[in-house]
Amino acid sequence: MWKSIWRRKSFKIGIGILGIVVLLGVINFIPTFQLKTRDMSVLRGKWIDVYYETEKEAAEDVFQYADAETESLARKLGFDTKEKINVYIYDSQKTMQRKKYGLIGPLLRLDWYIGDNIGTNVILTSPANPGKVHDYKNNKYAVLHEIVHAYISVTNPNIHLWLTEGCALYLTNGEPFYKKYLDCMPIPSYKETCTRNPIRFSNCGGYTFSQTYIEYLEKTYGWKKVLQLIKTENYSDVFGKDRKEIYREWVKFVENYYQ
Repeated sequence: MWKSIWRRKSFKIGIGILGIVVLLGVINFIPTFQLKTRDMSVLRGKWIDVYYETEKEAAEDVFQYADAETESLARKLGFDTKEKINVYIYDSQKTMQRKKYGLIGPLLRLDWYIGDNIGTNVILTSPANPGKVHDYKNNKYAVLHEIVHAYISVTNPNIHLWLTEGCALYLTNGEPFYKKYLDCMPIPSYKETCTRNPIRFSNCGGYTFSQTYIEYLEKTYGWKKVLQLIKTENYSDVFGKDRKEIYREWVKFVENYYQ
């Protein structure tokens, strides 16, 4: 009898705890339900639309830069017409982070995190308030990086980080890679190149190495093959080789990098 009562109580307690966890999760993600904040204005362009809060001058600067450059990027990625790509610029870095990760976003202490994409929507911290790590130009130019992600998400919404980040870096704001980097950091392992975790991607040197992966693929197999890979991620069909074999080829390329 007592065991039966205890089981019922334990079940009720478990259901109660689960309910609290679910409720807290819902509360946390409330900011992500709507990317547009109150009284946002919009700038409509030929290739993108930009929504902004109060930092109008910075938003117009981002808009003019992005709308002029997006066409060439879109065509490079195989698009002939405008997709529904929206850029949301927030006055505060904390607001931007909450739109991705909810109320907990600013507590993650990701000072470098100024922009992202959520499918075809780009979220960006205003260059007028760039945060502790970046400056006006960093935030302004980051918009193209995120726009590449947005267009790629149309082609393949579940694409691995290594490919989408590599493409975004390679086509926009990636820093030059120098062979001397190998003296202070290891080449990411095959397993690391397969991660879907953005923190692990960053920690393994993804933002340094992944652009060289796309560079290698284009130089060796051509850009059409890169686009096929982005769409299907089927290495065997695209290259006639499996992913590990392509990885080993890329490692040799990096080890003998010319810079």
